[in-house]
Amino acid sequence: MNRRILKLLRMDGKMTYREIAAKLRRSPSTVRDRIRRMEEYDVILGYSAIVNNELMGMQSDAIVLGNIGEGVSVKDLRKLHEVDGVMEVLLVSGGKSVMVRLHAPDNHTLDNTIAGSIMPLGLKDIEVRIVLESVMRFPGI
Repeated sequence: MNRRILKLLRMDGKMTYREIAAKLRRSPSTVRDRIRRMEEYDVILGYSAIVNNELMGMQSDAIVLGNIGEGVSVKDLRKLHEVDGVMEVLLVSGGKSVMVRLHAPDNHTLDNTIAGSIMPLGLKDIEVRIVLESVMRFPGI
């Protein structure tokens, strides 16, 4: 049942216990208890809104791929969360070991953020991919 609850919450994070319970044919108190338990055990890490970045003035969206520079640790990369516009940082397989999702008001700001804030934190061999269209957007990204 937890997986079904999570599926419903992924589709609409604003669903009430009562709405979820009705869809699953369970009591609202059962759904509430299960959700609270999943929150306590860090199965559910939080809730967020899906934002229309273009309407918020963020016209540029990019994927930045790179490698960790010599002497730079993964812990050092955690500082990327402080960089304005960084939405996500992932360690990935393949030729580039780090992927950063970045939003900016325009391409000029995007370029300045990469050169002035991301590369100095230890990323090298940078490749930038501009996102042309978001087919499906996940919460918080």
